[in-house]
Amino acid sequence: MSNKKRGHSKQASNKYYKSNKKNISSKRTSIWLLLPIIFIIAVLPFIMKLKEYDANLSKFSWFTHNDMYVDFFLYYKQTFFLITVFIMAAIVLYKAYTDKRNIVFSPILIPLAVYGSLALLSSIFSKHRSYSFTGIHEHFESVFVLLGYCLIVYYCLQLVKTEEDVRLIVNCFVVSVIVMSILGLTQYIGKDFFATDLGLKMILPKAHWATRDTVKFNFEKNRVYLTFYNPNYVGSYAAMAASFLLVLAALTRKRKRMIPIYLIAVVGISISLLGSQSKTGIIGLALALLFALIMLSRYLLKYFYLSIPMVLLLLSIVVLYNKANDNMLTNRIKQVTVFNKSEPSLKDIIAADDELIINYKDNILHLQYIIEDGYGSFLALDNNDKPITMEYIQDSNDFAIEDERFPGFRLGLTYYEDLPLFYVTINNYNWYFTNQTPDGSYYYFNKFGKPDKIIEAPHAVFSGYERYASGRGYIWSRTLPLLKKNIILGSGPDTFMIAFPQQDYVGLYNYGYGDQLITKPHNLYLQVGVQTGVLSLIAFLVFYTMYFISSLSLYIKGRFKSYYAQVGVAILVATTSYMTLGLANDSSITVAPVFWALLGLGITVNRLAKPYIEEELVATSHKQKDI
Repeated sequence: MSNKKRGHSKQASNKYYKSNKKNISSKRTSIWLLLPIIFIIAVLPFIMKLKEYDANLSKFSWFTHNDMYVDFFLYYKQTFFLITVFIMAAIVLYKAYTDKRNIVFSPILIPLAVYGSLALLSSIFSKHRSYSFTGIHEHFESVFVLLGYCLIVYYCLQLVKTEEDVRLIVNCFVVSVIVMSILGLTQYIGKDFFATDLGLKMILPKAHWATRDTVKFNFEKNRVYLTFYNPNYVGSYAAMAASFLLVLAALTRKRKRMIPIYLIAVVGISISLLGSQSKTGIIGLALALLFALIMLSRYLLKYFYLSIPMVLLLLSIVVLYNKANDNMLTNRIKQVTVFNKSEPSLKDIIAADDELIINYKDNILHLQYIIEDGYGSFLALDNNDKPITMEYIQDSNDFAIEDERFPGFRLGLTYYEDLPLFYVTINNYNWYFTNQTPDGSYYYFNKFGKPDKIIEAPHAVFSGYERYASGRGYIWSRTLPLLKKNIILGSGPDTFMIAFPQQDYVGLYNYGYGDQLITKPHNLYLQVGVQTGVLSLIAFLVFYTMYFISSLSLYIKGRFKSYYAQVGVAILVATTSYMTLGLANDSSITVAPVFWALLGLGITVNRLAKPYIEEELVATSHKQKDI
C-alpha cells in the first residue's frame, strides 16, 4: 500500500472521528453529581436496619389481626432510595433550567416516560392508593420508587459524560460486589456477620441492643441471603454481577491489574450464588454466559489462545462442583424442564348459605351443622341426597365417615373464643367452619381466626401444572387471569398482595401455600402487568427491547477497543440476565435499583461508545480497501 493511500485513509478516518465525536463531552462530571448513582449501585444494597411499622392490612379477612410488624431489609432501602431520587430530581431540574442546550434526548425515553406515567395514573386511580404511595407490607416498592427507577435512566443520560465518569461508577460497583461477597462468605460458612455482636448492633436501634441475642433470621444455617430479604434475590444480584464482571475480565486491556480483581469478585459472588441455593440464579447466570459467548465470539476467536483455556477452566469448575454436590446443578436444570401434571384429591370446598359442599376426587359431600336444644349434630349427604353413615369415636370425641369415597374424613366440634366451630378432617388436615354468624350462612374459619368465604380462583396456562418451578406454577396460573382486569391502569403499584385471590384457600392448601400469604408473583412481567397495567408492561418491554436491539447491533460488530464498548457489552449481558430471571423473580427494592442503575449507565455508554465503534469499522473498511 502506498504512502499516499495510507495518508488518504488516515485523513478520512480522522475526519469521520471528528464528525462523530463532536457531541461527546470531554469535561468530566463532578464526583458530587455522580454520587447519587454510586450510592444506588454500590451502597444502597447494604442498608439494613430494624423498623417497626403498621402494616394496615388487618381489615382484610385474609390477613392477621395484628398490624405491627418489623422489617430489616426493605423499609429503609426504600427510604434512602427516595431521598437519593429526590436529590437527583433537584439536580436534573436545576440542569434543565441552567443548561437547556446540553439536555440529552433519546427516543428510548419515550416508552420509559409512558411506563412512568401509567404507573403514576395507576396509583392515583387505584382503590388502594394509600399502599401505592407508601409501599406495602413485605415489599415497600411504592410508585415513587418506580418513578425513581425511570429517573435513574434519565439522570445517567444527562450527567455521565466521560470515560472517567463511567470508570468511577464501575469501580465502585466492583468494590461493592467484593464487600458483598465477603458478607456472603460469612453466611456460607455458617459464621453470619449479622449474627455477631457487631453485626447485630449495626442493624438494631440502640434501644434494642440489650435484647439483641433474641434476634434470629428465618434462614437455615449456611444459606446465603446477604442483605436481600430473600435468597432468590441473591440469585438475581449475583447473576447480574458475575456476568458483568466476567465480560469485563475477558475484555479489559489492563489485564495484569484488573483481571485478578474482577475474578476475585466473580468467585466471591458466585459462592454467594451457590450458597443462596437459587435455582433461577444459577440458570440465569448460565444463560447470561452463553449469551456472552455469542456476543464476544469474534473477539474470543481472535484471542483463542487465552479464551479457550479460560472457557475450559470455567466448564471444569462447573462440572467438578456439580459432581461434588450430587449433580445438584443438572438436577435443578432438569426440574425446570420437566412438567409433571398433578391432580389434587381435594377439588373444592364451597361454604354456601345453607350447607358445606366438599368435592373430593369428584365425589360430592353435602354437610350441614345443626344445633337443636343446645346440641350440635351433623347431616351428611352425597350428591344423590343419600345419607352418609358416620361412627362416633369416643377416644377423639368426633365422628368418622364410613364411606370409601371419603377416606379418613372426620367431623368434630370445638370453640374459638366462645364461638362454636366444627371441623372436617381431610387428608389429616383440619378445616374449620361455622354457621353461627349474623347471616346464618357457612364460613371458613381461616388460620388468622377470621370467618371468610372460600373462592375458587380462575386459573390459566399452568392449570394442572401448579407444582412447576417449586410451586410458582400455582401463583402464575392464578395471576394470569388478573391481567384481563388490569389492562389499562392496573390495581396500583405495590398492590399485588391485595389483587391476588388470597381467599383461594383450597388452592393454597393443595399447592403448599396453606400457611403462607402470597405477597409477590415471582414474575417481573406479571407483577408489572397486574400492578400498573398491561399497557405499562408493553411500554416497559418496548423500552428494554429498544435498548437490547440497539446494543446488539452496536456490539455484535464492535472490536471492544474502547472502555465504553467493554462496559456497554458487559451491561447488556448483565441486564439480559436480570430480564431472563424476571420470568421467575419479581422486582424488589433490594436488587431492582442496581438493575436500573446499570441499565441507565448502559444506555448512556451506548451513546458514548457508538462513535468509537463506528470509527473502528470505518478504519477497518479503509484498511481492507487499501489492501
